[in-house]
This record gives sequence, C-alpha cells and structure tokens, in this order.
Amino acid sequence: MPFAIAHDGAKLHYSIHDYTDPWRNAPTIFLQHGFGRSGKFWFNVVPYLTRYFRVVCPDIRGLGQSVPLAKASESLTVPNCLRDLESIADHLNLESFHLVGESIAGGLGLMFAGLYPKRIRSLVAIAPAVYANEWIRNAYAVGFPTWEEAVRKLGVEGWVRKSNTLARFPADTDPAFLEWYAQEVGKSDVESIAAMTKFAGSVDARPLLEKIEAPVLAIYPTSGQIATKEMEQLLLDGIRNVSVTHLRTSYQMLTMLEPADCARQILSLASLQEGFVARE
Repeated sequence: MPFAIAHDGAKLHYSIHDYTDPWRNAPTIFLQHGFGRSGKFWFNVVPYLTRYFRVVCPDIRGLGQSVPLAKASESLTVPNCLRDLESIADHLNLESFHLVGESIAGGLGLMFAGLYPKRIRSLVAIAPAVYANEWIRNAYAVGFPTWEEAVRKLGVEGWVRKSNTLARFPADTDPAFLEWYAQEVGKSDVESIAAMTKFAGSVDARPLLEKIEAPVLAIYPTSGQIATKEMEQLLLDGIRNVSVTHLRTSYQMLTMLEPADCARQILSLASLQEGFVARE
C-alpha cells in the first residue's frame, strides 16, 4: 500500500486511480474526504474522473488505512492535516494539483488553497463548511453535552447511526447503503473520531479566503444546516475567482447522493484549467 510520511512521522495512506492514456503526463486531482470517512468513500466519483486525470485519494491521518495515531488528540489537528496534504504532494513530486474537498474537508481545502496558493490549480469545495457553526456542534452532540461525549458514549458506529439523518442523508435512503456507511465509518478508532470533533470545530477558512488565487467552485445543496446560505455568501464575498452551483437535494452528502453531477462539475473546472475538454 502506498504511504507518505508526514513532517512529524505520521504514516499517511493514499490510493491512486489512473486510467489515463499511458503516453500522456496526466494532471492530478486530490480527493479529500470529510469527517470520519476515508478515501474509500469516493468510490462512486472516481470512475468518472480517472479517464482524464490521475486521482489521488488520501486518508486523513489516523483514519482509513493511515496508521493509527498514538496520541490522536494531539496529532489530529487542522495544522497537521494541512501539512499532510503538502507532504503527500511532495512525496508524489507534484508542484501543483487540483483539489476537491467534501464537507469539513471543503473548508480544509479552502484553507490549504489560501496557505499554499501556488500549489492549487483549481479547487472544488463540495458542501463546504467554511467554519463549524453552532448547529453542527449542537446537532451532532445528539442529546449529549458535547459532540465528543456523544462519540465516546455511543461508540463510533452507534453515533453514526444516530446522526445519519440529521443532515447527511434523507430518511428514505437505501437501508443497505446506510448500514454499509455506519459499519465503514464505525471501523474508525474512537480516539481518532473524538479528536476529529475538535478538529472539525477548529476548521475556519474565513481569514484565508482573500488569499486564494486558484479558481474555486463551491457545490452546495439547495439548502442545509451545515452548508448554509451564509457559508455561500462568505465565499462569494471573500474569494476573487469563485462560482457557486446547487444540486437537487437539501442534504449534505452530495458525493453519495449525486456522484455523477459532482464528477461532471469537477471535470468541467479542472479540464478548463488544463486546456482540454473531458469528453471522447
């Protein structure tokens, strides 16, 4: 399995998917997953992209197939995860790349693009939480005093099951999919997910928006409690080159609910920047 070593020694797993023409030096897209997930959760978006782009799916430190962290509460932080993206890009000898982040990783992607503007060719933020608002902190506590306590008391899988229909998925979502989703996220270590509640609460891209140079596309649901109209307006007011589009759902997990539409938007922006049309 491919791994990169972070600045502090954390071992970061990533997967590469590439069905581009072997004689081309195809550009690269990073797909960064959101809260508690892993690179595996891009399974239904990846096939649309890999004919034209080399696709890299990193696992956030401590999650997925990245090596478990000895001290998750100290290691799984926003500054470290931002540097982890840089470490994987350096490991792959990439001066610049296209970046896609979903949900809280949409906010992380905005921060990365502001901190490392020369490394990002384009950015797609899917239902991005520009910062963690009070609704996120309160709703995902699911009746417990804090979000972290809910994860510890219920366990990761139990917490996922209790919170799945708050904003992620509609109540009539395929039960087999919801079962798979709960079990897959439930494989994560409790300490890592508890640390992620603090990580998510500290994502705040607002101070960096004006530093972003790459073209940005924000894909939002028609309405939502996480990806709100206020978040949209922050991007429109703060980023020089940004466009916003909406997909036909009011739920957060756009990559799971509308994968083809998400992929089409990603391909459109990235291929425009590369000067070709992603169509055969």
